[in-house]
Amino acid sequence: MTKRRPDSQDDEQGEKERLPLNWVRMYALVLEFLAYLAIFGYAGWRLDERRGWQPWGLLSGLIVGMTIGLYRLIREGQRLRLL
Repeated sequence: MTKRRPDSQDDEQGEKERLPLNWVRMYALVLEFLAYLAIFGYAGWRLDERRGWQPWGLLSGLIVGMTIGLYRLIREGQRLRLL
């Protein structure tokens, strides 16, 4: 038996049906990025208050949060074929 290859119209229709789901996934990735940024920024700010490292704790927390968030954003975007 030969496999039937889907028509280009079927591909277009399938892509249109997945479009809203892709938007939801992209918003979830952005929220995850913001969560990493907020959590590590807060942790750095707390270190500043307790240890007196101002402003290095906050800056390093924001940089670490941004790095991890961007890494996750890019990896998940590639995995989901959104990027």
